[in-house]
Amino acid sequence: MIDTHTHIYEDCFATDIDKVIADAHAVGVSHMILPSTSTIDLEAVHRLCLQHSDSLHPLYGLHPTELSSDPMLQVEQIIDFAEHHAPFMGIGEVGLDLYHDKSRQKEQVEVFLRQMRYAYDHSLPVSIHCRQAISLLIDILPQLNGHVPEGSLHCYDGSPEQAIYIHRHYPQFYFGFGGSSTYKNSHVSEVATHIPLTTILTETDAPYLTPVPHRGKRNQPAYIPLVVEKLAATLHLSFDEVAHATHNNAQRLFKIND
Repeated sequence: MIDTHTHIYEDCFATDIDKVIADAHAVGVSHMILPSTSTIDLEAVHRLCLQHSDSLHPLYGLHPTELSSDPMLQVEQIIDFAEHHAPFMGIGEVGLDLYHDKSRQKEQVEVFLRQMRYAYDHSLPVSIHCRQAISLLIDILPQLNGHVPEGSLHCYDGSPEQAIYIHRHYPQFYFGFGGSSTYKNSHVSEVATHIPLTTILTETDAPYLTPVPHRGKRNQPAYIPLVVEKLAATLHLSFDEVAHATHNNAQRLFKIND
């Protein structure tokens, strides 16, 4: 299994990070993808992935809720950092967010498209945050004139119909499922029944979105099996079938070698 989106470099893991990684390995999570969110956490992501280069892999990007007064400068600083700290796995966490702040939508779009173009030009995958903004994403992707990189729609929160549309028009996109798929009355996991298993990824977004039955506690990569269990029940497949398929999907997207 692979956790395709986790922030275990954050301060809340500082005292037990080695145990967090060991616990993940113990339950079969062999690799973890660590996306940055701004210039502030670049060093932390780089340092931790360097220490555990066999299983932790960095992404560098600017999150839509982390824009400074000059976000394009932030993007250039992040790209410069990435190019001077190779190898890195891809670009992320990038995207659009109309849940926290709609006032900077224009800037979010500009920053997102800049990072998407960079990823495409360098044949890198992207990890896309798109909270309550799937419609906007669909509207602006044509601006890339077909130059859309491979990527993961991290913590996908759109409708099944939108997922079908995205898969039809952008088959290079994968869909990330995490702890929110286990919540009572959540319809997130049902989206998985409308898209091919070959497009599904597992993630935690740790320390956020902790799955049931640990909701309310700090999330961690060792909880990936709970996501796999939920997907397996929803898709009427075995745990091993989903674990194997999602592992292969993540390997394919992020070019991971076991």
